Amino acid sequence: MIEQKEPKKWKMAIIVWIAIVPLIFSIMPFFKPRLIALGLSTILVELFLTAVLVLLMIYVALPILTRLFRKWLNK
Repeated sequence: MIEQKEPKKWKMAIIVWIAIVPLIFSIMPFFKPRLIALGLSTILVELFLTAVLVLLMIYVALPILTRLFRKWLNK
């Protein structure tokens, strides 16, 4: 069995940043005004969109990025 070492925290921080910045800059400006226009409170919209961002980051963006940067992360 091959033992895989854990990536350094600063490298994972960079990967998380690379994952979250495009999500924030694309999802928030597009969906926030539309949800507020539907009559939802600003706080509920922020909570909902933050939950969506976290789920997208954990289940979509991070797996893709960790696969793409696997060699760099394991150096």
